[in-house]
Order: sequence, then structure tokens, then C-alpha cells
Amino acid sequence: MTSDNVRKMIRKFVSQRPRNTAEIANWLEGMSELANMQGDISGVLESDSSIVRIGTIRRSGISGREYPLSEWATEEWVAHHERAKPIKEE
Repeated sequence: MTSDNVRKMIRKFVSQRPRNTAEIANWLEGMSELANMQGDISGVLESDSSIVRIGTIRRSGISGREYPLSEWATEEWVAHHERAKPIKEE
């Protein structure tokens, strides 16, 4: 499967709600056609202009992972859930 197809599948997966890198990796491992996928998941996510890193997750017990544990979402999800900027009164 090409990296473009993988990106499209991941984009659809994170469009439902933000997912962290470990969730995405586990989801990919569970898919039979992607079970042998080798590569940098963060690199695939960063190379897609419609997927954005919205934060980093820090939990005990996850150190030593080969990829950073970041949270990812689509630009559409971020735009829809973005807080309105407060109006400053002077």
C-alpha cells in the first residue's frame, strides 16, 4: 500500500476525533493490509498538510517509545472545535 493511501486512511481515522501516535500505531497494526507497515508514523503524519499536531501527551510508563506521543487531528476538526478568541475591552 502506498504512503498516500496510508495517509488517506489515517486522515479519515483522526477526522472523527483527535488521536495520539500510539492509538494510530495500534490501529494500523490491527489492519491486515497494513500489518507489515514499517516506517515513521510521525513522519507520515507530519507530511500531510491536512493533519496537525495539536499537543503532546505525557504519561508515566510510555517512555522508551520509538515515536513521540503526540496528539493529532485534522485541520477541519481543529477549525470546528477552536475556541473563539476573547475580545479585549480597553
